[in-house]
Amino acid sequence: MRSRRALLVASTCLIAPAMVAAGCGSSASTSITPREITFPVLWAGSNADGTPGAGIEPATIAVGTEGDSQFTLDLDDVRAKKAGPQWLAATASAAAVATLLTGADQSAVDLRYGITGPIDGPSGGAALTVGTMAAITGDPVKPKVAMTGTISPDGTVGTVSQVPAKVRAAKKAGYELVLVPWGSRRGFDPQSGRDVSLPALGRSLGIEVRVVRSIGEAYRAFTGSTIVPPPKAKPVITPQALQVAQRTTRRSVAALSREFAAGGNLLSVQDRTAIAPEVQSARAALAAGKYGLAYGLSVHATYVLKRALAKGASRALARMRGVAAARQALLDESKTLLATAEREMQGQSDPTGLTPGQQLALPMALGWYAYSQAVLTSFVRELGPGSTWNGPELERVAAVLGDVEASLQRFGPDAVAMVRAAPGGGTGTDASTAAFLSGYTNFLVRAGDANRDYYVTVAYGSLELKGSPNDIVPVLKAMSDISNAIPPDENSVQDEIVQAAHATTYNVLGASVVSGASFGMQGAGLGEDPPAVQAPALLASSLQQSSETVYWWASHLQPMGVNLSYALWQRQWADALVATYAGTPTAPAAGTIALNELWYAAAGALMANSAQANLTGESGG
Repeated sequence: MRSRRALLVASTCLIAPAMVAAGCGSSASTSITPREITFPVLWAGSNADGTPGAGIEPATIAVGTEGDSQFTLDLDDVRAKKAGPQWLAATASAAAVATLLTGADQSAVDLRYGITGPIDGPSGGAALTVGTMAAITGDPVKPKVAMTGTISPDGTVGTVSQVPAKVRAAKKAGYELVLVPWGSRRGFDPQSGRDVSLPALGRSLGIEVRVVRSIGEAYRAFTGSTIVPPPKAKPVITPQALQVAQRTTRRSVAALSREFAAGGNLLSVQDRTAIAPEVQSARAALAAGKYGLAYGLSVHATYVLKRALAKGASRALARMRGVAAARQALLDESKTLLATAEREMQGQSDPTGLTPGQQLALPMALGWYAYSQAVLTSFVRELGPGSTWNGPELERVAAVLGDVEASLQRFGPDAVAMVRAAPGGGTGTDASTAAFLSGYTNFLVRAGDANRDYYVTVAYGSLELKGSPNDIVPVLKAMSDISNAIPPDENSVQDEIVQAAHATTYNVLGASVVSGASFGMQGAGLGEDPPAVQAPALLASSLQQSSETVYWWASHLQPMGVNLSYALWQRQWADALVATYAGTPTAPAAGTIALNELWYAAAGALMANSAQANLTGESGG
């Protein structure tokens, strides 16, 4: 085995997004020109004497290459200057987001950050992302622009506090434009004692305050540049892939109908009343030839049905044989499904006969199996000796296993079939594809670590189980363990495909928990639909950005012979699902399912473009 390109991360880890923000993307793998810039980061908090204060932190961002095929993130200076853990996490996030969005070669870029003194908080993340992108690309930064906002892994600019104080500080420092997150467009102004509109406050102070939702918008405001130009031509799903999409849709809707009809006493009257309209809607969409809509509807309906059936079976077993027997049965089922997931991952990852483009798309399709492995690994841990889960908690476990069963039996095989049906295109050999995947996987594993650390630092507080089977954090921990166990060597193309599937899923999962927190997702967890979203506009914006990202890159790569049929199919059914349930109580659930699918699709698009640039020297940007 050849040595895999190492990724050295000084002092902390990386966060990487699963997708790009509107107007951003990896345009090309270009040589890095060493440069250092100073970029303004707004802050508000306490002065050294404890009094409230706000101001501009002139953060330094240096980009270069080490010359030894290593990605380096140097945070020694910010640590030495007493930066707090949230600032460190936000900086790591900015480094990884910017690296992916600009298409910088992850194995060759060196980023170094500096500050002038103690500072903490995550609100500089978006500004640091824009600054890092500008340092990498060399795009000039307008001198009188500042911003505040967190950076989510999906490119969303997240809500922050004390924005009125930051706007006043920017005005005092001579700035003419301040960018603020959409979620912070209003805020309490201590000076006036009122809740104010930030754009209106800016007008009263003589400074423009502009609301932004994405890093793409922010980057354009700072530089006037757009990394991804408008689409060139409408991207298409190949006829072969379209036939598979239609066949798997018919099969999915038929299986849904059969299982619903055979539900018997395991389904309550309430279950039947809730599920019947969804089954009928999927059938109607199929009859009308709306395959994307039919598949999307069948995905959500299958989840709801499988959960209800599994809960009913667990409930019945507990009544007949007791809680201990029900718990043991769920543990046994978890072990059986885990073995199935591992076996299917190995079988479905066979690269024989696949083009380089198909090999690169396969990790995205295998995400169904990678995620299932993490869920099942966490359950095997938690259902073992000493488990105290019983009653309703065991029903929740059963519901999650229902989701896993659907992934392994239906959606995973469907996804792999789509990848194998589409030519994919691309150039290279098994060896060059393996080498590319190896470097990409290394970066994404460290990126996933930082997604995890950011969530723990900023949003959650611990990776320890909180006591509910629906809690996604133990799954994140299991995914972390699986990903960090990936050997540090370059392996066969099949092994690299499997490892890339785990690394990508680690990132998507991290993106899900971090972005879910920024959206204000309420009650979201394993085996259940989120009942509400506190910031639906942010979720909608993220969905739109993800969908556009897939479309743009499919459009740019198609003339080069790189076809993204699988990603386009993911986009088609995800968009249709969201549109159908918009404005209904099911909208949060539909949005969650769709966003995760779109993140995988966008990750595949980014990887395809990066491979095109690194393996051929040509890219879509």
